[in-house]
Amino acid sequence: MLTFASAASVQAGTINIVVKTVLASQNTKFADPRLSDLIRELESVFRYSSYQLLSQNAMNLNMNQTGAAPLPEDRVLKITPARITGNRAELQLVLFKGDRQIFQTVIQLLNNGMITVGGPEYKGGYLLFNISVSF
Repeated sequence: MLTFASAASVQAGTINIVVKTVLASQNTKFADPRLSDLIRELESVFRYSSYQLLSQNAMNLNMNQTGAAPLPEDRVLKITPARITGNRAELQLVLFKGDRQIFQTVIQLLNNGMITVGGPEYKGGYLLFNISVSF
């Protein structure tokens, strides 16, 4: 059941998206305290010993509007909400390095849901993208 506030957001077509970019590695044993709400989930899915928050980007996007999360080494993650069906949002994710597209996928997330997607190598580890949505 939608609340009044979330029903208004869906009608307006606005999706609130937060992208947390995490450096995951085996170099040390470290859990960034800014990731305290995610560490248990990250450790259950990935087998790294260190998780460091590099950046957090929040965006409010309309359907078919593209937002960008800047990343290290001239990379950018572009996110475009394609549709909301019931309680799910469909997002298109495209990762670029410079002008070159290096990854593309489509994900569906429940309202107030999140997913962590593995990314490219970086500084002896890998970039992970934790993406959460609300609408």
